[in-house]
Amino acid sequence: MKNISEAELEVMQVLWKNGECTSLQIISEVTKKKEWKNNTIMTLVSRLVNKEFIDVIREDKSLLVYKPKVSEYDYKSKETNNFIEKLYSGSINNMLVAFAKSKKLSKKDLEDLIKLVGDEEDK
Repeated sequence: MKNISEAELEVMQVLWKNGECTSLQIISEVTKKKEWKNNTIMTLVSRLVNKEFIDVIREDKSLLVYKPKVSEYDYKSKETNNFIEKLYSGSINNMLVAFAKSKKLSKKDLEDLIKLVGDEEDK
């Protein structure tokens, strides 16, 4: 799976949220958050089609519908793994230790993690 830019991610989030969208729907949703021109947004859509993140479906002669080809879960999993590999040498333990030491994890977060690990061991 190829990497996508922060700007391209904005478009993907619209598609993940809505499932399928026309270009007008994508533009409408993106411009609620960003002050981008229509051509900029459609350039991002074209890049995502070329990177095979989006499928294009021709509904009729003039209507194109865009839908995500890569699921949000798959994308986030890949990005999470890349993050852990790059910053923590692939060690989730090292990442959790770093978060715990930086006080980024609350007591409840730690309890939830311990419960999650316990649940996985029971499987």
